[in-house]
Amino acid sequence: MNNQRNMPDSITDVYRKMILSLFEKQTSDEHFNYAAKQSYIDLGIAPIAAANEQVDSTPMEGFNAVALGQLLELKKKGLKSTAILALRYSDEKTDWLVKLKKVRQPLAILLLP
Repeated sequence: MNNQRNMPDSITDVYRKMILSLFEKQTSDEHFNYAAKQSYIDLGIAPIAAANEQVDSTPMEGFNAVALGQLLELKKKGLKSTAILALRYSDEKTDWLVKLKKVRQPLAILLLP
């Protein structure tokens, strides 16, 4: 950040040391939980970016994270999965769902107290 902004390290030293001290006190499980929650920011943006490219997408939980980790050898890379994002192009010729009307709950139902 300092290099990109052409600033001396001393400008952000206090902030950097504060952040490092917070993470030093945390366990590896706490680091993972923090990172997992941060991944949901990307999972909120990714479907919008995919739609912009005319790609269908669905973020998902409830998958077998252990099996996926083994398949992708995530442990060797020091990684774990928390969610996945399925991507695909619509095929209007073979996908009978493409032209069906979308079904949504009325907004009034969602706003009930």
